[in-house]
Amino acid sequence: MAIDGALGAALAVPLVAAGGVAAWKFATYSQLEFITAAMLTNQVPKNKPTVIQLQGGTRELFYYPKSLLQVTVVGESMNKSLIEQAGLQAAIPTLCKPQSPTNLGFAADASVDAVVSLGALAGMGEAQRTAFAAEALRVLKPGCPIIFLEKIPGGLPFRFLGSSDKTISPSYLEGWKALSGQFELVTWDVALEGQDPHAVGVAVKAENARPLVVPTSPREKAAEKAERERSEREARKERERAAKAKKKGFEKSGASS
Repeated sequence: MAIDGALGAALAVPLVAAGGVAAWKFATYSQLEFITAAMLTNQVPKNKPTVIQLQGGTRELFYYPKSLLQVTVVGESMNKSLIEQAGLQAAIPTLCKPQSPTNLGFAADASVDAVVSLGALAGMGEAQRTAFAAEALRVLKPGCPIIFLEKIPGGLPFRFLGSSDKTISPSYLEGWKALSGQFELVTWDVALEGQDPHAVGVAVKAENARPLVVPTSPREKAAEKAERERSEREARKERERAAKAKKKGFEKSGASS
């Protein structure tokens, strides 16, 4: 999966000279799409899995196994209707939650088969990443993975033109290996090294993982409570809308008969 840094840069130079930055970005985008598709196809469990996807867009929904029970896409500024419509087109049951990717309070303990991070970690601060790790370990079933594809520092100087310049240090991912008893496997490789490097890998929850305690300030606790209550209100409204729609369907059926 890794590409030698000097070789990657050498290969990129003729591409940039021939078609400019746009051609180079299209080529790297295509390679990342191929890698994303391979990761989701091969690393997501196959037996009717439930998945939480952090960030990303609509195209990733087409890469999941068709046996998927449901994917919940979480991220701030997400277009709920667009994401859920794409899920219908991909024949993947999809629910979108436009909220912080560190807030997974809607999922029960040990109820999820995979947590997928597509650039979400790179966009978080240190405290948010710690909170994310604790939440991911809480919601994941034992033996199930965090699947990640994240920008890391390095590469060509114009790689961030027209896109986010946020990256994650490889040392953070290495730190997961030090979480004794939390992960039974943490493995990752570098894709597009020397050009647009990304860390691509998995971190598998240990069978006997203990809850990861995250110290929080009173302000953070209040914010978490408010976000949790907001999520609960949204879930309640969705259930009420579904019940009304079902009732309306019955009324129409009765009238026609």
